[in-house]
Parts: sequence; structure tokens; C-alpha cells
Amino acid sequence: MNLRLLIHDGSPRQVPLDEGTITLGRSRSCTVQLEDPVLSRQHCAITVDEGRVVVADLGSSNGTFIEGNLIEVQSVEEGEVIELGSVCLLLVGSCTDLSTMELKNQRNTDRIEQLIALASDETSDLPRAGEELERSASRAPELLAEMATDHLVDELVTLLIRNNSPVRNALTCALDRMIREKILEKAADGDELKAMTKEIVEQELQSDSLDPEVGGAG
Repeated sequence: MNLRLLIHDGSPRQVPLDEGTITLGRSRSCTVQLEDPVLSRQHCAITVDEGRVVVADLGSSNGTFIEGNLIEVQSVEEGEVIELGSVCLLLVGSCTDLSTMELKNQRNTDRIEQLIALASDETSDLPRAGEELERSASRAPELLAEMATDHLVDELVTLLIRNNSPVRNALTCALDRMIREKILEKAADGDELKAMTKEIVEQELQSDSLDPEVGGAG
């Protein structure tokens, strides 16, 4: 059967689909990390079980679509398109016929057409998307420490904003600024994103809108 998932999130890639489950999303812990800021960190999962391919949305904010239809859990056939935000996924096998494929309900037809052309070109050698997982495995201790740090920060912020209205307002303003100034798009990597976020939060915490006693707190 030789199932492959062709992926287009700005640059076409592919991942072989063997028996088992892969996860897709923005997180570096996913089997396939995707480049689209509207996607959830853990967006969806694809499972292959005895030749049957099943797509499951993982509670994403913006949904998972098969052939233009919003799904929660659904089987997908060869030649069908999965869309996550602006990301297009095309399931193909060694004998998939794409010559009669019609694009009716899909939202990202340009990217889908590129994938069809690449799938039909037997000389095309797309990069393997699975390389992200190998890179993550090689830096597993660092990744684990980073995930633990992020979780601790999330917990501390949650405790803080529950009990301090001025700080909650400052963090809300910081989030608004991050969206308005497109910080996610500007940051080159995770470290730069954290540094830019830290600077904005510190500025909002020190703003005149915050109570003096809160601004002076440790």
C-alpha cells in the first residue's frame, strides 16, 4: 500500500504512514510540526490500523476538515484532502489515481494543486517531514526541561491572575499587544519569542495603569 501523507504548510513535504499514530500541530513535541499560527499545539492525530486511516481532531481551536467538512473523528481514503487552517494534507498510496480528483469544497486549492502535481510526478523527491521527530528525540532532555519550565510558568501565572486584578489586566494588555504587533510572526524561534514576550509583559506591569503597590511587588 505504501501510504504517504503529502504536506503543504508553505513548503511541500511528506511523511510515510506506517501502522500506528502520528500527531500534527505547532508543538515541537508533535511527530510533524506544522507552520501555521492558527493551529493548536496538538491539533490532530492520524492513525493507521490494518490499512485503515483515521483522522481525529484533538480539541483544536480552529478545527480539522476532510474534503471541506468539519470532523471530529473520521476515516480518510486515498486521494482525500485534510485541511488544518492553511495547511493541506493529501493521502496517497502507491497506486492512487489523482487524475479525476475534483476540488470543490476545499479552501486552499492552490496548495492542493501543487501537492497533486508533486504526487503525480514520480521523479519528485519531497523532504521527509518525519525529520522533526528525529531532531526532537536527539534533544529530548532539553525539550523535556523546556516543557516543564513552560508548564511551571503557566501554573504560576494562573495562580497570580486569579488573585490579583491589576496583574490580570496588565497580562491582558500584554496579550493584546502581542497580537497587534504580530509577535508570533516576528519571532525567529522559541527563545526569541520568550524574550519578546517577557519584555512586553514587564512593560505592561510597570505601566501607569498598574497600582503602585503591585508594580513594586517582587
